[in-house]
Amino acid sequence: MTGKKEMIGYRSYLIYTGLAFLLLIALCGIAAAKPINIDRPVLIDLGKYNQVFLEEVKAGSILTVEIQVTTGGDIDVLLMKPSDFENYKNAIAQRGSINYIANGSIIGQRIKKYTYTFQEAGDYYLVLDNTDVPKGGGSPLNQVEMNLKVNVEPPSVDKPTTSDSTPSSTQPPKTSGFEAIPGAFVIVMLALRKK
Repeated sequence: MTGKKEMIGYRSYLIYTGLAFLLLIALCGIAAAKPINIDRPVLIDLGKYNQVFLEEVKAGSILTVEIQVTTGGDIDVLLMKPSDFENYKNAIAQRGSINYIANGSIIGQRIKKYTYTFQEAGDYYLVLDNTDVPKGGGSPLNQVEMNLKVNVEPPSVDKPTTSDSTPSSTQPPKTSGFEAIPGAFVIVMLALRKK
């Protein structure tokens, strides 16, 4: 009798562990990219910089940046990966060269609005630079006051449009991996129940 109670205890343990595991998988799959929306005044001292951390950007997300310098000279807006940002901080002190994503950056501007589509997922820094780095960039003259707008929109999921002239597919819709989880759970439960 003790063996049977032990077996029931193990079965319950397996069931609850399986449920917890499936819930964990489901929650990991639900995490969605959050849009980033910043609209604020920024003050940058001469020879300094300000940065905006863009966390967990998805590939295909669209960055929109709008700057308007209200007081001071031209600035540089540089989009960088975290490793490039660390090198940038050293380059300011040592007057070295820097790496940045050229298509996602602007150099020597006072008023500008631009967009950039992220090619790779990951973390990024948007650096508002009032230093003499990079070469050919804005020439810092004094403190800069500016208005900054930054918006990152996650990639949109376009639904295909159908027209009357295009025949629809006769194949059944494919089941995504997320929808297969309940099916796997049912199979495991049936297998445990028969024992």
